[in-house]
Amino acid sequence: MPKKEYTCTACPKGCTVEVEFEDDEILDISGYTCVRGKEYVEDEFHDPRRILTTTVRINNAKYPRIPVRTETGVPKDELNCCLDALKEVELEAPVGVGDVVIENVCGTDIDVVASRSLDPVSEKKRTMVNQ
Repeated sequence: MPKKEYTCTACPKGCTVEVEFEDDEILDISGYTCVRGKEYVEDEFHDPRRILTTTVRINNAKYPRIPVRTETGVPKDELNCCLDALKEVELEAPVGVGDVVIENVCGTDIDVVASRSLDPVSEKKRTMVNQ
């Protein structure tokens, strides 16, 4: 019977959790010390997801890039598609925290939102910051 080990990240303990499985069915889970650990590993086994955080270009702002993130975890096999889509994004200041940058990125029903606000600035201030 195949086994797979996971390091649980549901809490700070970082338990090593072992999953015994056959095909796509979990037969046994051991090594977790809390209910959250068991739930984490079940989700990780069946549908691994990650919150994607990165930056995109922004014009007329104090900084040339602005941090963005997905509102919820994206299926791991869609991360590269999401990154490719974000490479093409170029925003214009002003942008506020929580503003949607891309709706339904890669058909996942998950939005990418801004993680900070950036107001527009004059060309003179932008040049001084970038020196």
